[in-house]
Amino acid sequence: MKNFKFNVMILALFALIFTSCSKDENSGVEQQVSDEVAELYLGPVLNAEIRKALQKQEADLPECSDDAPAYAQISLVYGDADTPVDVIVPIIIDGNDLFTAYDEALEIPVASGETTVSVTLNDFLVWNDDGGAPGEVIWAAPKTGSDFGGIVSQSLPFSWDLRAGSKTYTDVEVLCFDDREVNLYGYQFFDIIPVEIYEFCVFANYCNDAGRHFTANYTFDITYIGDDNNIPLYTGEMPMTGNTEDDDSGDWYADPLCLAIPAPIYGEGPDTDYIRVTATLANWDANYPAPGAVDPISADLSWNEVQSFFVDDDNMDYWHIFFNCGDDDGGQNGSDDDEDGVPNDIDECPGTDPGVEVDEVGCESIQVPGRDVVVFNDINIFKNNLMADPDNVRLVQNLVTFTTSGIRNDGDVVMMDRGRDAYCSDVGNSECVNSNWQEMRNVIEAEGYSINDVYSTSGSITNIPTDVKVIFLVMPMVNYTISEINVLKAFAAEGGRIIFVGEHDNYYLGISVENQFLLNMGAVLTNTGGAVDCNTTIIPSTSNRSHPIMEGIDELSIACASVIEPGPDDFPLFYDTTNTLVLAGVAKIDTAPITELAQVERSKFRHSNTKLPNPSSSTGY
Repeated sequence: MKNFKFNVMILALFALIFTSCSKDENSGVEQQVSDEVAELYLGPVLNAEIRKALQKQEADLPECSDDAPAYAQISLVYGDADTPVDVIVPIIIDGNDLFTAYDEALEIPVASGETTVSVTLNDFLVWNDDGGAPGEVIWAAPKTGSDFGGIVSQSLPFSWDLRAGSKTYTDVEVLCFDDREVNLYGYQFFDIIPVEIYEFCVFANYCNDAGRHFTANYTFDITYIGDDNNIPLYTGEMPMTGNTEDDDSGDWYADPLCLAIPAPIYGEGPDTDYIRVTATLANWDANYPAPGAVDPISADLSWNEVQSFFVDDDNMDYWHIFFNCGDDDGGQNGSDDDEDGVPNDIDECPGTDPGVEVDEVGCESIQVPGRDVVVFNDINIFKNNLMADPDNVRLVQNLVTFTTSGIRNDGDVVMMDRGRDAYCSDVGNSECVNSNWQEMRNVIEAEGYSINDVYSTSGSITNIPTDVKVIFLVMPMVNYTISEINVLKAFAAEGGRIIFVGEHDNYYLGISVENQFLLNMGAVLTNTGGAVDCNTTIIPSTSNRSHPIMEGIDELSIACASVIEPGPDDFPLFYDTTNTLVLAGVAKIDTAPITELAQVERSKFRHSNTKLPNPSSSTGY
């Protein structure tokens, strides 16, 4: 809302009509005037642009400013003339009074035998100064019939008789517009109506005519149809799709598409349809051949039907859609015995523990932190000299800055266990952690974590503080007990990340300890020994595999690593320079407690072309 405040200024139109006058009467200018002519001294004739400004002021008022008035712009007619005379004349400021200046540019004839001439003022503007010339209009005289004509005592046009031989001052009231925002006040009371927003998630399969299932790509629309509305909430949303390998040689995947929807907001009953969801199959040539005409799948859902996807206070199932899959079409949930959101008929892991995040075929996703062990068999990757590589820095950042589904997600402590007679204990013959790993420790602390150094002995890991999110187990030489394994399993089940750092078998004589630890944690991955890519070596980006730990990493620097052999559910992080030997990976574990320890034989792998370095070499253990 605008507040109209008008500044009114009265200008005296200095109209001089006379037959003769003295020098004093005319500000030092001597004039001789006949009784047939009245002279109005106002200024030079205006050009076409100034004429346009005169026309514009009929509808608008200039905005008020603090600029001094400098020129008066005037349009008038006199006698029987039809053509207006447009002039501009300087303004004289005399204290608080304003007058048009004396000028010889305008001459108004008085008809022979007459003593007066009629003058009509049609337009009157006031300009500021722009370096000796009119700049911008700052005041204007309002017109009769305009919104502002009634504000002044005499709006334009108005007329008067100019008498020969007289000196006349005519007042002209001009306005400017003080355009301000109004401070509005009212007494407002609010009804607080909480409206919760809920996630609604979708996953889709496409079946070809032979019945083979593919992960589907699709567009998704949601419309609010309750209370006779037709309000689009989402149009054309699509899931995130991709391949687990950079060269498209892996598995095609589509993340569940999750969108926010409200509960009924117009008073619809719990059994009244209020949300319409529509999925339309999209082409995905890299995954499945372009299908023929496949009808969109649509459903109208009530609040009770939406709530049927809520498993508990923290979890929910997604709406599983099946395109061209026979009786499965229509997006029904189907039977889901392990309640992981994947129907039994396509669930390849039907016994998944409650609350575990799964992929499209119902198996626990290795992409989710926790419930796994990250294995590196090269301590040099974290040493100061190799941490000069920004990709190694990014690796450390990715290892500690992750989001997990468990209670460990809020932890802000990284525990470094360098006990159990480890070579990196900072005790005795140690030479890696606090000294050679200082840059790595700085990166961790820069991410907002504190580091807790511990030196465990056999049986000493009885609990892990609740603020610990990540645990490094660095080259232990003493086996873990049953109770310690179960404590670490519980930590992983809560979303904590375990990182085991080993080495090649010519430097680290505890590979059997590493493998027994992995076996008792329920992992299949093993350290097979050997030493590859010794000295400082750049692992090319082609050796990397797609995983959140490897996100944003191009080329890593390592120095002599042992080879690991992943199990079928494990995930390689990067290979050697030949892209054939796995050097780091994520091992899937079983978080169920154990009652006895499993024993393993120490396995050994050695690449035939590998020359092991001297353990004391500074270029890699």
